[in-house]
Parts: sequence; structure tokens; C-alpha cells
Amino acid sequence: MKIKLRVEVLEELQKEENLNDTKLAEKMGISRSRLWRTKLDDNHPKYCSPGESLIIGTLQAFPHKKFEDLFFLTELCSDIHNKGEFRESEVI
Repeated sequence: MKIKLRVEVLEELQKEENLNDTKLAEKMGISRSRLWRTKLDDNHPKYCSPGESLIIGTLQAFPHKKFEDLFFLTELCSDIHNKGEFRESEVI
């Protein structure tokens, strides 16, 4: 399983609090580039999955939100009909 950021939720919270990426990263205690890389599509070569610091920083920056409001888990499923190619499906 992998943890993924709900980018659309985070961006909506940014708009509500009038935070650009620099201010949000400061509020979360991470670098702006770390935030940017996590917001990228996971197929992008510079994508970075959320790590401990980003998860903790996000939850501290938005204490009224629960983990599942801001993140979701994926599981990798082997699709035997597609010659063993992997696909991801959202778990929560």
C-alpha cells in the first residue's frame, strides 16, 4: 500500500486560508519543493510520495481535518488479464 495526498482537498484549504505554496510549506514545516513534488501526478518523474514530515506537517497545519480527509491509501493489484501489469485502486 502507498499513501497519497488528496491534492484537490489541500488546494481547496489553501484557497480558503489564502496560502500560496511558500506560505503553506512554511506552515507545514517543509520545503516548498517538497510540497510541489508531492502535489505532482505520481507518473511525473519528479513526483515524491508523502513522507512522515509532510503527513505530520499537513495534519498540524489543518488540525480540524482527519488523516483520511487529506490522504488516502492505494493498493497495487495484479491484473491477470493484462499480462501481470499493475494498476492502483483507492482503498480509503
